[in-house]
Amino acid sequence: MTTPKQKTVKAPRTPRAVVPAAEAQNRLIEAGIEMLREYPFDQATAREITKRAGLALTTISRNFGSMTGLFNQVSKVLMNNAISRLKPTSLTMFADPDFILRNRLIAWMIAEGVDPKIFNTENSDHFAPEFQIGVEVKSDRTTVAWQIITQFAGQGFAIFSEVRGITNAQIDDCLNMLRVQRDKLPELERELGWAD
Repeated sequence: MTTPKQKTVKAPRTPRAVVPAAEAQNRLIEAGIEMLREYPFDQATAREITKRAGLALTTISRNFGSMTGLFNQVSKVLMNNAISRLKPTSLTMFADPDFILRNRLIAWMIAEGVDPKIFNTENSDHFAPEFQIGVEVKSDRTTVAWQIITQFAGQGFAIFSEVRGITNAQIDDCLNMLRVQRDKLPELERELGWAD
């Protein structure tokens, strides 16, 4: 004689606590930064980031629209972190780990097909007046040109320094050369006729 099959009863699912949007965004950004520091970028997936943040997978799309939106926000946070430690006339940005990670992330995303225009941020504008006083330049034109040159140099350094096998001594030489050029900006601006 056979016994009747018993139905297995599943325990009711415990609903997740509702996390306010601002907290969810901060947790996702922090988890994203941690993942990007520890793993190759392509391993920082939505599933892994939300798992690390203790959130549901749909939280990324609800708060950032996509992984691109999340990584764009991560890049802004990294830049703001780096800028918060920067002095207006300093060249220490080149060695800042958040600045380096941000630029590598952006380069990787562009290589993955993301439109570079979404990363267009002008975080250094608030340094212009202090920079002009600190270096004694008169023209906004000089300040903007210097910012562009140093940003390009910094971005190139962040992305390619390991590929090129640049030594610490070579980095110091480059930074010393940039410091000398920075100190000669008033003379250069007069020579160029920009000191109006």
